[in-house]
Formats: sequence, C-alpha cells, structure tokens
Amino acid sequence: MASHKVVLSSKKQGILGIVGHAGCGHCNSHLGFIQDDSGGLTAVMALLTEATGLSLEIESVKTVTGMDGFFEVRTKAGGVGRAHPRRGITAAEARLAQWAVGQDATCSQTVAMNTFGRILGQGAMEVPVAFQTAVANAALDSFARNFPGQFLLSDEKVPGNGGIGPNEDIEGNVCLFGKEEVMKPLGLDHLPTFLLEGKVCASPVSDEIQENTFLIRAHTDADNPVVAECYIEAAKRLGYPATYRPEMLARSENAMRNLTEEMGKRIQEFGKELAQATTAIEKCRISAAINEFASQELGGITFMGDNIHKIMGGVGQIPGLTACMSLFVPRSSIQRDVLPSLSMQDAHRYAEILERRCSDPRRSVT
Repeated sequence: MASHKVVLSSKKQGILGIVGHAGCGHCNSHLGFIQDDSGGLTAVMALLTEATGLSLEIESVKTVTGMDGFFEVRTKAGGVGRAHPRRGITAAEARLAQWAVGQDATCSQTVAMNTFGRILGQGAMEVPVAFQTAVANAALDSFARNFPGQFLLSDEKVPGNGGIGPNEDIEGNVCLFGKEEVMKPLGLDHLPTFLLEGKVCASPVSDEIQENTFLIRAHTDADNPVVAECYIEAAKRLGYPATYRPEMLARSENAMRNLTEEMGKRIQEFGKELAQATTAIEKCRISAAINEFASQELGGITFMGDNIHKIMGGVGQIPGLTACMSLFVPRSSIQRDVLPSLSMQDAHRYAEILERRCSDPRRSVT
C-alpha cells in the first residue's frame, strides 16, 4: 500500500467520486464472458478498511435451514448481513457455510466460492448467490455501525429485486431508485468519477494478454478520458500492467434490446428441440443445454434493463463523468482456474491505483 495514509473526511462532499458494486451472481455473460463481479465493492472496501482500521474478517455465520431459511453473516467489526435463497437452505449447506468463518468479507464472491465451490446466477445456484449477498452486506454494515455519522445507507428499492441475481440496474454511478438518496447528497451525480469493475476473462482482451492486466475503458464520445488517463498513469507508476481502450463501452440505442430478442429466439429453438425429443438422452442433453445457456449466456441480458443500458452502457456510467477500470486475466488462466476470483492482493492493487491518481479529473468537466 502507498506510504501516505487514507483517512475519512469530515466534509459533506468531495471533489472526486469512487464507485463500485458487487454484482452478486453476475458470474457469466454471453460469448464466453466470465468474471468475479465484486471488484468495485472490493476496491472500495480496501480503501475504507485502510482508513478506519476495521477488520472485515467473518466472525460467525448463523444459518436457519428450511424453505424459509436465511444466512446471517457477522464480521469482527460488528457488521451484519442477511439473505434468503429462494429455494431454501439444507442442513448440508448450513454446515458448508461455516467454512466462511475466518475469511475476509472484502472479497465477497471469493468467500462464496471458497465456501460452496462455485457460483452461478439467473437462479442456477441461489444458495451461493444469497450467501455472497449476506457477506457483502455485512462488510458494508461494518462501516455504518462503527461510524454512524459518516456513512449514508439506503435500500436499493429496485422493483422486484428478489435475490436470484443479478439485477444491476443501479450499478456503477447510475443515480436511480434508492441509490439516488445517497448519491445526490454526496455530489456523485455530477462529480468526475473513478468507476471500478471486476476480475474478468473476456474477448478480445483476454485473448491478447499473457498476464493479469488492468483494462481502462472510457469511450471517446461518451465518457471522461481524463479519469482514464489518471488510471493509466497511476498503474504505470506502480508498475502494474494496464491498457486503455477508448473504443470500448460505446452507447447503443438498441444493443440490449437486440441481444434480448436474439436470446429469446434461442430459447424458442430449445423449446422446439425439446418438443420433438423422444428419448431420455435427447431430453437430458437439451435440458443440460438450456441450463448452461440460462446460467451463463443469459447473464448478458439479465443484469440491466433496456432503457438504462442505452444511456448508461454495460457498466452503468453517467455520460461524461467516468472511466472504468477492470482487472482482465488471460484466457489460458481459465483452463486452470475455471472461474476468476479476486484475492486480497488484487484488492490492494485496485486501492493503490486509486490512491496514486496523478492529476485532477475536474478539468475535463464543463
């Protein structure tokens, strides 16, 4: 970590924004995209733990089993998070949940994977997704409980958000629903903003790199290239591999609508195949293909509504304010690891880059 110290400010608003989220269950997307989508929240947690000295080590996990069961995660700092999987919790899952005790809640998807082995969204693996949600909420609650006058909290208030993951209509710096209640008082609806995303394997970048590389994205026509330059310069000063791709994250009026229609047609094709199947092996094969498609490919459309996507893009960016930084891994690493997973070293590197930002992005805002 950098030699200077991060501290909590007593001011009501800052001069820059830092935003990140944990997309609980958003592990996959279309075209082979696979990720740990908790990178943004992980980076922010790393900064806040440095500023406060709080421990986000998980102290206990309480589990109530049955169809109405829930997980309740508690950190050493006193933070508590609770979540309910839609199809209940078994006694065996309750025993597995105890593996989380002693792990660091900073990396919520990593904790869920270490505890349950794997995680998928769109209702495919509701128990790990609910557990990750409880871990992430416990981490956030730790700061609110210990510094009650310095943190603003609000429920997401996203209609229909029921824990099956991933509904990310308010990711990034999208200023809607309950998030508006905390963003506007902090000035995050107009400040130049550093947006953090997850640890990703996706084309074309993962096919081009040989080592973990920070990818900076700020579209030339839509975002804030000065924030992007700050990211790049800070990464260079720290000696971390990084690349800037200004052509990425272009906004599109119809991209999400078209992709949703395309995937709907593919589901219709599955239905036709299944309707014609007569043997058990055919039915099993088609069912497995539907399951794989739903748990992976559909992650490319489930995370965001059409109207939000056309303005905010795929990572939730208010036009003109932000640049996005993700950590991309080589495609070859997936052959070994299967799923990307954030480490505490990754978390500290995100935080170091934020601390080393090298110029004032306000000069690009008019």
